[in-house]
Amino acid sequence: MVSFKLSARAAWPVALFLTSPAFAQSTLREVVVSASRAEQRVQDALPATTLITREQIERAQTPDLPSLLRSVAGVEFAQNGGMGTVSSAFLRGAESRHTLVLIDGVPVNNLNFGTAAMEHLPLADVERIEIVRGNVSSLYGSAAVGGVIQIFTRQPGPVPQVSLSTQVGSRGLVQASGSGSVKLASGTGLRATVETLRDNGFNSIRQDERPGTNPDRDGYRRRAASLAVTQDIAGGHSLGLTLREARGTTEYDSQFGPATQPDESRFAERGATLVGQFKLGDVRINALMGRSEDRLNADVTAFPFFVNSRSHTAQVGAEWQLRPGHRLTGGVEHTRQRLESDTVYNEAGRTLDSARLGYVLDTAAHQLQLNVRQDRYSDFGTATTWLAAYGYRLTEAWRVSASASTGFNAPTFNDLYYPFGGNPALRPERVKSAELGLQYAVAGHKVRATLFQNRFTDLIASDLLFNRVNVGRARTRGVEVTYDGRLLGTDVHAALTSQDPRDLDTGMRLRRRAATLAQVSADREVGAWQFGGRLRYSGARDDAPFRLGSYSVVDATGGYKVSPELRLFGRVENLFDRAYETVYGYRQAGRGLFVGLAWQPRL
Repeated sequence: MVSFKLSARAAWPVALFLTSPAFAQSTLREVVVSASRAEQRVQDALPATTLITREQIERAQTPDLPSLLRSVAGVEFAQNGGMGTVSSAFLRGAESRHTLVLIDGVPVNNLNFGTAAMEHLPLADVERIEIVRGNVSSLYGSAAVGGVIQIFTRQPGPVPQVSLSTQVGSRGLVQASGSGSVKLASGTGLRATVETLRDNGFNSIRQDERPGTNPDRDGYRRRAASLAVTQDIAGGHSLGLTLREARGTTEYDSQFGPATQPDESRFAERGATLVGQFKLGDVRINALMGRSEDRLNADVTAFPFFVNSRSHTAQVGAEWQLRPGHRLTGGVEHTRQRLESDTVYNEAGRTLDSARLGYVLDTAAHQLQLNVRQDRYSDFGTATTWLAAYGYRLTEAWRVSASASTGFNAPTFNDLYYPFGGNPALRPERVKSAELGLQYAVAGHKVRATLFQNRFTDLIASDLLFNRVNVGRARTRGVEVTYDGRLLGTDVHAALTSQDPRDLDTGMRLRRRAATLAQVSADREVGAWQFGGRLRYSGARDDAPFRLGSYSVVDATGGYKVSPELRLFGRVENLFDRAYETVYGYRQAGRGLFVGLAWQPRL
């Protein structure tokens, strides 16, 4: 039996949103695929799903992925300083290693820590981002117990396009990007994007809290490029190849070595994806071969090291439209993972084979989603997971839903094979999840309230001798309320999360996670002008044994269309220059002013 506690301060936005009379007359038609591995409208997804479109990315004007995702419901980031420093994402209070990140369907979480280097992923070539909050391990396997962040890159379209963009601003930021695409009469499409970014940074580490550290500025440099080639084939089939690379340098401050010690690491994020889409009657088949690589070389520091993480995956998936409202999905995957490092691991590679099956029902009144998946690892064995979700439409606008699921997270290479404390006998981390939801979606507006609970067992931690063992138990539960729509000519997105992420063995709240999160954003166009504002709030958090205070940060954006092809834009980050920390001893950026120019000629 699952129990939930809903505080009054978490409940009032539900009443406010559901009784608001100022509704415009438009229709929600955004399509997502991540919640069920099949196309569906975003308001039809049973797992809580957020879609960030290309238009919203351009409105936000943020130069990096963590800054963009901070405005998403239930998403919390801890970052060791400014741009390019290590970022940890917590979805609904889950661990950072419990968030799976995919690019065009290929997982990019590294093998040593089990997290993705989101701080290095550029936005210049991103078409859309889908964020699924909650356990979907039965769809994606390991690491998806907290949720999934899936990034889709831009592909060649039917209309030729060229675009150039540049911005400059505080802390010496200079960013420039260019892209172009064309589709030939033969059905061949080409798209290329390049980006360069430099940020001189600031002194991100606090010497009063972490004495003996270097008070220098910590800068960041990144260069990125991508290439996409597609080919349409008669009969509705297609092939596509996407190549991407981001490389650069992050300056940071370490507590090891003298106070004059410079610290610098070089990174490279690479990926290649070959996709085939075929239609055989009522069956759609998707075949994918992908490679992802995460390279880190910290050669300028007191104790240099390097680690390279590589994954190769092959997937075949099918979607069968049995009859209107009934779809069957399935797929098989094979993955090879390998780790290289100056540290000699006891094992450096493993393989993974998986099979999944799903069923989606969507009729006038009823929705049902069933998923089951089995993953077999060459090192620790087999994990089987499932999800069952049901929704009932009380009216055309109102829907109630409930779900239950299980999930797992595989031990990382550090957990299993690191020569100092690794334990090859580790079991995967497990979770049992339950949700209750109420949704109102009509006339271009969607309000969703979700009660969630996740109970984690066999969490991996270190014992007193620094050996990795399955000892942890944790529980995350809470309520999440979101609104997306258009009010009085203004696009509005709002969210409130009241949660209790807790270690069940110690009774303490989980590290670096707040009990209350809130986000509000508004964007409006008036003639040639565009205005926007974003507010995010985080309650106090523990970073044992220290306490981090609550904070509110306001960002403002603006733009002006000089002509249909030319647009000026600008933003102010941290408008009120709020001083705050998400990791003890590390500052976040103060007020910053940035201006830019975007040019997209008509071809």
